[in-house]
Amino acid sequence: MTTLQGTSRGKTAKRNAILRSAAAVFANEGFRGADVQVIADRAEVGKGTVYRYFGDKQDLFWETVYWVLDQLHDRLKHAVSEEDRPLEQLMAACVAYGRFFEENPDYLEIFVLDRAEFRGKAPEARQQRHEEMIQQFAEIVEQGIREGDIAPLDARMTVLLLGSTLHGAAVCAAFPKMKCSVAEMTAYAGENFIRGIRSGLRQEGGGR
Repeated sequence: MTTLQGTSRGKTAKRNAILRSAAAVFANEGFRGADVQVIADRAEVGKGTVYRYFGDKQDLFWETVYWVLDQLHDRLKHAVSEEDRPLEQLMAACVAYGRFFEENPDYLEIFVLDRAEFRGKAPEARQQRHEEMIQQFAEIVEQGIREGDIAPLDARMTVLLLGSTLHGAAVCAAFPKMKCSVAEMTAYAGENFIRGIRSGLRQEGGGR
């Protein structure tokens, strides 16, 4: 059993090394310019090993997207778990989102490539993973509406708009001329977005 566990850990480590290398190469060279041999060299594996794990270059790209998305989802879930109330949970997620991409700038480039190269024509698995995140945060918004902290809005559309706001803020902050970190920009965007969905409640009900 120990040998099997060791073999499994070794395969996971090798797979992660390839994905980490792929993220860097795709981010720097783009999808079309990325060379699988370069990815293999950076990961210190043979080119055949890359193909054995991931098939062709497009499969490798999407697996890299999933890998990044899963890490982001884990980071957001942890941030949300640290707070009790919906508005605080949303703000914690905004801060975690910005810090994640500030710590991993290559990952932001992967998300930009996703849209630029494939025009949103992602495999079903990519869409399912994204939908899971949307649903999780829609439930937080719905809870906030029930508790009277958030204005009566369409929860799904609110989450989509928040996600688009954060993504746009992160991409904008990535330009050096902005002189603002990704974490600062996304936190500011999130703070103002959340103020907006809360202020709608105040306008309608004169609440808190």
